[in-house]
Amino acid sequence: MSERILGITAEYDPFHNGHRYHLNCAREAARPEGVVCVMSGDFTQRGEPAIADKWRRARIALHQGVDLVLELPFLCACNRADRFAAGAVDILAGAGVSHIAFGCETEHPERLAELARLQLSCGSRWEARIREEMKGGLSRAKAAQIAGDALFGEDLNRLSLEPNNILALEYLKRIRFWEERGRRIEAVPILRYGAGHKEADVRCDPADGHPFAVSMVAGTAGSEPRVAGDSAPGVDSCFAGGSVLRRMLCCGEDIRPFVPGETAETLNWLDQESARREMLRQLQGIVLRSTPEELENIYCVGEGLENRLHREIREAESYDGLLDRMTSKRYTASAIRRILTYILMGLPGGRADAILSGRSDGPTGTRYGRLLAANEAGRRILGSAPSMPVIANINRTQNLPSLIRDSLSLDIRAADLYHLLRGESITENDDRRKQPWVE
Repeated sequence: MSERILGITAEYDPFHNGHRYHLNCAREAARPEGVVCVMSGDFTQRGEPAIADKWRRARIALHQGVDLVLELPFLCACNRADRFAAGAVDILAGAGVSHIAFGCETEHPERLAELARLQLSCGSRWEARIREEMKGGLSRAKAAQIAGDALFGEDLNRLSLEPNNILALEYLKRIRFWEERGRRIEAVPILRYGAGHKEADVRCDPADGHPFAVSMVAGTAGSEPRVAGDSAPGVDSCFAGGSVLRRMLCCGEDIRPFVPGETAETLNWLDQESARREMLRQLQGIVLRSTPEELENIYCVGEGLENRLHREIREAESYDGLLDRMTSKRYTASAIRRILTYILMGLPGGRADAILSGRSDGPTGTRYGRLLAANEAGRRILGSAPSMPVIANINRTQNLPSLIRDSLSLDIRAADLYHLLRGESITENDDRRKQPWVE
């Protein structure tokens, strides 16, 4: 495809002013003829149900400047950073994007590209060092930090400690993966402005003098950045990260200063406290009727975690209490949340590994695009024959490869679980009855 098509990965949980700022900056930098967003479905990377269902979030994204929204499959969306990013970039590559924009927390994205290059070139040594550090009971994230400090230098590796940079590095590495296979995609790192993910910022409009930085990085090489502008185009005055907004909603606080009007008008937010109570109730039932050996067959469960879960599930009085009991030096809270979701999903490790292994093949793997929303420009992008199956009707998949059908079945199951946690009818909200939002 010769057109300039911008790709973005997001959760939009919920869509807030920071997302609109990111989207505006990305459009300003890439000057695209269309924007494709790969968006998490009903469960997010942190291992929790989204604050609003995927159909609602996709429609808001369409009205905020995205032209085409495709679902990031559950097995990638609710997973660690490298698998999340690889799944997203693979779908964007299949949709024919020419640019991929993502947030970062450095004014020198060329250094981020350098670190990504080093992580790739030292891949086997780095992975071996990570495994060695993990033998001492460390989490993978902490082990990777220690190994990175040793191999890449503490100053450069410090970039990998910021949450947006963690994903940015994985995007850059997967972009290089496709570049090595003849698929050229330009990276567009965007410096995060204002509040962090867990913070709120009520300062004035950045047009008052706060700069922003957008750089174009060809592939993953450390090419010279080109500054796209001096001030943020079309953003609102108040910013808050997704975690803050979800807490505000849980407490019944007003989020209108921090979000576009359509987000603020959403009425059917997830009742987070009720959902957590239901998650604990279901987990107690599953764990108490399962043997440790049965639990060990669940994706990412092992190394004694199944025995610990059997002990702690009896003592936990709340979902958050269970999370606190299960979190350790080896398992971060995010990792535990994802594992608890895998247990709720009844996700066998062998099945998950087979799907992910097929996806890792890249051009011949198990990529697909599940259509959630599109406008006229989005339909035109789809009409340009993307190099992957695009699924508008989930009931017509009989001719697709078995691994794609397996992955789709997990997406459907995740949607069922999501609506069960919301206290809604599974029949009325069956994913197989939903139709993409088309304008």
